[in-house]
Amino acid sequence: MTTKRTFTKLRELLLTTLAAVSLTTTAQDFQTTVFDGPDNPAINTAPSHRIPALTQTSDGRLLAVADYRYGLSDVGGRQARIELWFKHSDDNGRSWTEPGVVCPASTLTSSWKYAMGDAALIADRESPEVLLFCACGSVGMGSSTAKNPIRIGLFRSHDNGVTWDDGTDVTRQIYDLYEGEATAIFITSGHLIQSRTVKQGTHYRIYAAFPVRTATRGNSTGTMFSDDFGETWLLLGPKDRFPEGTVYEEGRLEEMPDGNLALMVRDDRGTQGVDVPVKNFNYFRYTDVSTGAGEWSVGQSAITGMANACNSALLLVPARRTSDGRDVSVLLTTVPFHEVYARNVTDNWGRREVGFYYKEVASADDYNSGSALATGWERGYQVTDLCSAYADLQWLSDGYVGLLLEDNGRQGTSADGNKETEAYDIVFYHLALTTITGGRYEAAVGGHEGLSSQRLAPESLRIYDLQGRPASQLAGFCVADGMKFIRIIQK
Repeated sequence: MTTKRTFTKLRELLLTTLAAVSLTTTAQDFQTTVFDGPDNPAINTAPSHRIPALTQTSDGRLLAVADYRYGLSDVGGRQARIELWFKHSDDNGRSWTEPGVVCPASTLTSSWKYAMGDAALIADRESPEVLLFCACGSVGMGSSTAKNPIRIGLFRSHDNGVTWDDGTDVTRQIYDLYEGEATAIFITSGHLIQSRTVKQGTHYRIYAAFPVRTATRGNSTGTMFSDDFGETWLLLGPKDRFPEGTVYEEGRLEEMPDGNLALMVRDDRGTQGVDVPVKNFNYFRYTDVSTGAGEWSVGQSAITGMANACNSALLLVPARRTSDGRDVSVLLTTVPFHEVYARNVTDNWGRREVGFYYKEVASADDYNSGSALATGWERGYQVTDLCSAYADLQWLSDGYVGLLLEDNGRQGTSADGNKETEAYDIVFYHLALTTITGGRYEAAVGGHEGLSSQRLAPESLRIYDLQGRPASQLAGFCVADGMKFIRIIQK
């Protein structure tokens, strides 16, 4: 009996200690620099990093990708030779591996591999497969034509982003979705999304958004989907018209609790130094999931008052309202809080002081139209007061939000001679939802009805208590991918 009581006390002490260690080592905000930018950027002398993309692979690792620009230009600009570099983290962003290169850049301007930038990234949740789109070649978006377009590259990894294939030029495949009408397509950088519910083929459905310019149909943001993890693609929704009210710019998608889609597009329309850019929202409702048929609502703009001329992620997370304990969801995006939209060293197109905006999603009425998506946004946590711009967001397996951000920007000389911020550090932030929302919401780590959380609690995860008996999905010893670890969820 004494032995049994002793074991019981030891077990309770062990669980208490493990819980304390878990909360001490994971339940906190921190930041780490993933890629360092040059201190004195200049177009002919200093390479720089830009355009972050972040995803979490099926083995739980974080994968970060960013441009390595030998000059300071986008694809198609002067001195625009670009490679894509990547790093991994096995501890939710505290430390990162040495950099690897997805594919070495060619020195020939005639090669589609001369410049490969603006990575769009997705890791399959059920396998080690990772897909990466990029803009590539030596033609820019502005000068792209149907005969000589800005090109689209596709790279694959079969080991969670450790090694990559030689890549494929898929320009023609994607442009042909518009039957010869497309003159420019630029798949938006950052992480793509994978459905939590729709599986019509070999993989759960994946989606991508992109600005598209056409010869006769006008310009807008297009969307496409794939049910075989990027081997083939189809346009989402009506094939003969673009979503009404949706602008032509970088767009990000997110799957909503009902399985339909929200679209957020960067909207830079207006007069420099006078009008301030906004975000443009739209909602897609399926009429036939199997074929991708459906209808878009009317686009509506929101999140005003800041110079947010940036590509920003849109992320839906499971949450709990702290005032009453109700389970809801929260939409997140990032915005430069700076209020002056002007191109100069001080204002940097308004790309300064990035912080969060957030919106509660408690029912379909909060998201089932462009106008519904555009309302209810609240200003949240300001991440930095430095020059800062493009960002990507990832809901992490420890119940925190991962932010990969262009931060600490330094002045450079751009291709047209303008002195402005052209080089950034790529910085990772590990942030609690309570931090982002000023305490109004906390993460519902196990997910809740209406928002699946398959990455956090996969069916293949086996959890046992200290006596080896099957335990709940919330705590215990876990066995996954042949490894044992302790899973303790903070309350």
